[in-house]
Amino acid sequence: MDARSSCYDAAMRRARTLIGSVSAAALLILGAAACGNDTRIPQTVTTTPFTAASVTITQQGNASATIDPASVIFMLDDSRALVAHLTVRSQAGSTVTITVRGSIYDPQHRLIGDVSGGQINVANGQATTVQLTGPTPLGTIASAVFEVTAVPFPT
Repeated sequence: MDARSSCYDAAMRRARTLIGSVSAAALLILGAAACGNDTRIPQTVTTTPFTAASVTITQQGNASATIDPASVIFMLDDSRALVAHLTVRSQAGSTVTITVRGSIYDPQHRLIGDVSGGQINVANGQATTVQLTGPTPLGTIASAVFEVTAVPFPT
């Protein structure tokens, strides 16, 4: 064994010892950092009620159709978009396409949202469910004004 070889072996032993020590220290620090109590920060939910106890429904528009106020339901979908379901009964003399646009108001009658939708091929006297969609309302729903229009359905 020559001097170079033994010097190399000694240097490698020191490097292995140093690497082992550094690795052990790093594991010890990581282990200590992972121990301890969870810090819990209380979070208050500051949301307003989605709808008032009763929601006033008003209908406007030129359509020969009526909304059943008791059928109006508001909900939020998974994306937090507003969805309204309502039943409309056509009194038109022929088959029509019904469109509905709704303005949504809070208890102070401030505009907080809107919805729109429609139904095609609605026969005279037929009651049909219409789904309306719109963005998330910016407050509590207390009233809604729905504008209903109808146009003849092409035959």
